[in-house]
Amino acid sequence: MTVSRAFVKENEDQESYLEWQKLLRDREELLRILEKKKKYLQDDPAAAKIPAKKRKEMMAKYDAEAEEVRRLLEEMLAETRTP
Repeated sequence: MTVSRAFVKENEDQESYLEWQKLLRDREELLRILEKKKKYLQDDPAAAKIPAKKRKEMMAKYDAEAEEVRRLLEEMLAETRTP
């Protein structure tokens, strides 16, 4: 059975778009998780059990990671992607 090249190209484009969408969702979810972790360290009384220095280091780490994820998301969304 022979498949037309146009069909193969369309299928590859669709697969590429679906992969892009999954990566976008994964990065958005990671950003939500990082923000939630930081909020926990800032607001939750249970987080007070963590030494202040360690909490500060963890928040700085989460901030840096969140900033990188935001940058990657902005780059992705700046691209024009259509199926």
